[in-house]
Amino acid sequence: MNYHAAREFKANDRITEDDALEAAERFLACVFGDNTVLSDSGLDADDFADGLHRLIFKEAQRLYQTHQHINAVSMKPAIPKHLDGLSISPAEYLTRLTMMGTDPTIRMRLDGDIQTIKGVALARSLRQEAEFAAEIASEGHTLLTLDEEIEALEQRLRERRTRLAQLQSGVSPGSSYMAMFEASSRRDGVVGVPIAFPELARVLSEPVFEAGNLYGLLSSSGEGKSSFTMQLIYHAVKSGHPVLFLSYDQSAAQCVRQMIAQVHGIDVRQQRDPAKLMSDHERDACIKFASWIDRQPLEIIRCQREGIDRLVAYARRFIKKHANGKTPFVVLDHVGKVKPADPRLSADRISGDITVEAKACADETGSAWLLLNQRNGSGDKRDNPRPIAADLYGGTNARADYDAVIYLYSAEKYKAEREKIAASDADWKKINRVFGSEIEGVREIGVIKSRFGDPTITATLKFIPRYTRYVSETPKAPQERMDL
Repeated sequence: MNYHAAREFKANDRITEDDALEAAERFLACVFGDNTVLSDSGLDADDFADGLHRLIFKEAQRLYQTHQHINAVSMKPAIPKHLDGLSISPAEYLTRLTMMGTDPTIRMRLDGDIQTIKGVALARSLRQEAEFAAEIASEGHTLLTLDEEIEALEQRLRERRTRLAQLQSGVSPGSSYMAMFEASSRRDGVVGVPIAFPELARVLSEPVFEAGNLYGLLSSSGEGKSSFTMQLIYHAVKSGHPVLFLSYDQSAAQCVRQMIAQVHGIDVRQQRDPAKLMSDHERDACIKFASWIDRQPLEIIRCQREGIDRLVAYARRFIKKHANGKTPFVVLDHVGKVKPADPRLSADRISGDITVEAKACADETGSAWLLLNQRNGSGDKRDNPRPIAADLYGGTNARADYDAVIYLYSAEKYKAEREKIAASDADWKKINRVFGSEIEGVREIGVIKSRFGDPTITATLKFIPRYTRYVSETPKAPQERMDL
């Protein structure tokens, strides 16, 4: 390695590894001159092609993070005394960087040098991926393993493309916000998936399920979670948004049957015996709905033993296939049935592994994710079973990666369960005090986490059991404002 004096770099030159080597030397000299340069460079150790530069950068990071000064003296213990191929010793090179760091003209080139280092590092990684792709093509693979290799390659390329976009635009927090602000203005609202119920939008303090966000929905079995979800899905599909439903519980046919009951008021019992229990008009409505739904950007996958990696792969393929300019909506029912990578882990660790991958996919693909959570049963032990964070799969800690967690609560269901086992006047008094009256067919919605809104807001919806349908009592907004 030849550490020679830096030549003047022209912006229109092709950037080479030699350019990056010189830029790295000047960058490290700037770090020695002003340690704070390290905090906002955006560089990683892997961005440096030269081994000594990587070593110096890593040690500088360690010193900076432990609030120690970065200079030739503090750096010396971590640097080898001798390296082959150098005309000077590593210790002498550290002294050289220290002296270079006092030159004010070095600092003037800092931004350009960082761009050079990042750009060449990106090109280097792309070259490595191309070599890896060639190796895959030359080896023997089954269709399954080949699909997995390609999926992993696509993921790495997406990450590099994101970094390239940041490199080209020099994205800052303010400019990132303004880009989102302008996009929202063009669409007359926040970019995302329209929400079927005004009450839910009010509870979330959001007009849509925002692109890039991860949402949770919590309720116990029998409270109408699947019915509620089906109406959210139908509304998104009707508005033209691609929707992927990953279900461990319901088949595609069962989902369509429930949608028909909700939309056309033809209950499941009728649909199971159309010859006897349905009119010609009702049969035609079912056939037309099934034909219509087949033409929409909707896929329903009946899941079995998939882990989160496979589910994310499903989502990425779906989004790529059905991209139409509208925010995709990915719904997973439910998080507790996803196969864990390590079943020995605690529920909160398993939940965390799932939510962090789902959140990353939402962010990278510009989609909105909704994960259904079955209540873990701890609420059944409380006198007042209204949902709290501890009822999530994985407990309170499971909230971390969610942008918002919605709950659906049926006081009617829990009151009926308590009444079945009431054994004294005191039991009846407690039941009536906790649940009250006038709760038949009423479902409460609220949030147990809201990153951007007021978590104290609640609302109610009316539930019609025959059609498993929720009814909003709030007038709908004009459709053109909802089709975002």
